[in-house]
Amino acid sequence: MATHRSLFFSDGFVISCGTVTLDLAASQVLLIRSRGTGECYLPKGRKDVAEALDAAALRETFEETGVRARLLPVPIPTRATIPAAAAAAAAAAEPSPSSVTEPLAVSQRVLASGVLKVIFWFVAVADSAAAREEGTQQEGEDFEAFWVACDEARATLTFEDDGRIAEAGIEAARAALSS
Repeated sequence: MATHRSLFFSDGFVISCGTVTLDLAASQVLLIRSRGTGECYLPKGRKDVAEALDAAALRETFEETGVRARLLPVPIPTRATIPAAAAAAAAAAEPSPSSVTEPLAVSQRVLASGVLKVIFWFVAVADSAAAREEGTQQEGEDFEAFWVACDEARATLTFEDDGRIAEAGIEAARAALSS
């Protein structure tokens, strides 16, 4: 059985993290629009040194949008393992967790420089009616944050893979509500 393998050293890749942030009550998803290009994206950005992936996703969402989100446990399949101590305790008490805050998806893009960009995507929730904090974007960022109806997200996003990720996040969040 052939396996595709690739190797990138630390100067040949960048890890980014982002969210599909939803206001479930309003059935809206949080997006950003580049004021320079007009392209629409899900919020994401580079992980800091020694930062956990989920923490990076929430920090980047806040920095780019001014919206404070929190991860939503969703009923998705995952290949992540349960730590031995937690597995033993769970086996004695109840079945394994049905909802997790693991990445929903991972996407890869090769930048013009040849650097591999790996993006871990999480599902999060926030209140679309809450006031956004101003001045949270990093130097060189110029994004407009906005909420769009869940059923309009895919058509609004510029890139097809972002649309697929948004739809998967919306579906997972809806499943979390019904479980």
